[in-house]
Amino acid sequence: MKNLALILLIVFVHFGLSLLIVTTSMSVLSSADPVPAEPTAGVRILVEATRIIHFPVISLALYPRHWFPGNLIYVPMAVNSFLWAIGLYILIWLGKIIRKFRTQRKNFRVTGKRKD
Repeated sequence: MKNLALILLIVFVHFGLSLLIVTTSMSVLSSADPVPAEPTAGVRILVEATRIIHFPVISLALYPRHWFPGNLIYVPMAVNSFLWAIGLYILIWLGKIIRKFRTQRKNFRVTGKRKD
C-alpha cells in the first residue's frame, strides 16, 4: 500500500509540474514581444524545463494536436507522469537494495558473520 501511495504521490507532483510549466510558458510567451530578436534567458529556461518534464512522452509536440482535442490533452500528460513515477520508484527500490547489500557487506567485514 505504501508503494502505491508513493507512486501516486510522484504522479500527482509530476502532473502538477507539467501543468505548471506549460501554463507558465504560455503566459510568458503571450505577454512577451511578438517577434523578439532573440529569446530571453527566462524563455530558454522554460523551454528546457518543458523538454525535461515532458520526456519521454513529448505530450504537446510528438503527435498532432487533433488526436487529443480539448481536455483530452491531459491523457498523454498523465501517461507521461505515470512513466516518470514508475521510473523513479524503480530507482528508489534499487537504492534500497544497494544500501541493504552494502550494510550486509560492512557487517560481514566487521564481525566475520553474515547478518540478515
